[in-house]
Amino acid sequence: MKYGMLCRAAVINYFWGQGTATPQSVNEQAALVAYEALEQANVCSDSMDLVPRPTYGAANVKWVVKQVAKIGKRVMSGDTAIYNACRGAVGVRYKSKLNEALMGIKHERM
Repeated sequence: MKYGMLCRAAVINYFWGQGTATPQSVNEQAALVAYEALEQANVCSDSMDLVPRPTYGAANVKWVVKQVAKIGKRVMSGDTAIYNACRGAVGVRYKSKLNEALMGIKHERM
């Protein structure tokens, strides 16, 4: 079994749950859907990095300055983590498309 096949199944199972795909079940169409979902999750996560975290009480200048610094730190760190909210949203959005791809039903790329 090839390493690439394992990796493609791992990406699919990350978004849609363990057991959704096996390395043998991942066809080219399913890999393309997984790639598209991963792209969208990264776009979402990059946007989330720019959102200030909640304040507990009234926001003051000190809080604003800290939030801007933390946002800058997240952007500069190049963190490649995907936020759970993004993973969930992308998982829901692409679930039917992935299931159809795993069954061999082809769609044009969005």
